[in-house]
Amino acid sequence: MKTQPWQLETGAYPFSIRFNPHYSHLDTERHVNNVAVQSFHTEARTRFHMAVLGDRAWYSDDVLLRPRRTVTHFLRETHYPHEVTAAVRLVAVEDDSYRLVQALFQSGECVGVQECLMGAWGEAGWAASRWVALPDAARRALAAEQVDGQPLLPWPELPEETETFEPGPRQVALTARYADLDPDRRLSELAQARYLEQARAGSVTMLRQPNLGLLVARIDIRYQRWDTGMGEVALSSELAGIGNSSFVLRGRAAVDGRPVAMAESVMVLIDRDTHRPTPVPDALRAEMAVLQPPTA
Repeated sequence: MKTQPWQLETGAYPFSIRFNPHYSHLDTERHVNNVAVQSFHTEARTRFHMAVLGDRAWYSDDVLLRPRRTVTHFLRETHYPHEVTAAVRLVAVEDDSYRLVQALFQSGECVGVQECLMGAWGEAGWAASRWVALPDAARRALAAEQVDGQPLLPWPELPEETETFEPGPRQVALTARYADLDPDRRLSELAQARYLEQARAGSVTMLRQPNLGLLVARIDIRYQRWDTGMGEVALSSELAGIGNSSFVLRGRAAVDGRPVAMAESVMVLIDRDTHRPTPVPDALRAEMAVLQPPTA
């Protein structure tokens, strides 16, 4: 899935908010961390829901409106402390889902785009919790905000969902924290993004090379369930593909043995001196063999 020209224009988005990045959003590369960037999209989406569905739309004691999938494109580095404009456009509404396109603008440029498929999660006990139809009132309100007129690209293919955790070649244990819960006492969207970042970081660290850097170009996350709170966290990662100057890492996160999210992250290798993409060296390709999943 690539970005489209209209997604990079501020005028394409009828809803937007402005804010400044915080110092705490910075990472070791001295720009805004990828999960912090995802939090900007989450904030814009939440404010959009509040504008359309009411001021109390940021929490629920009944059906939860949650992302089923997000594809986040990191087009440029986002810098501190310059103001960011986060924009939202609702492009499709179905009986059980709706689709948003979101963009971030900084210093007159589009620095990122996210496509988000939202759904409704209904809870009736652990075994009966599942994706359900959108509440009628929410569906009608959202449909009134739909903006047509621009083509939509199909979602990239991902592996089938599984009900049991299938760890990849590299595994990481993690302790859940109270801060990982959202106001609905569920494992938050950003906590899951952090889990998947940690799964990815373990693999990336072992691939670090002198004078070479790595940038995240795209993160595609599928959120599998929203009935999970704190529990025993298990993470894993594997190599899903390799190109000329990029490769794809697939990460999985589970809580108490049940899969909660899966991500595919496109990583681009760059030359630190020129800050341009550079081919993956043969030696690094050989080292990546340990991240390949076993063949059947």
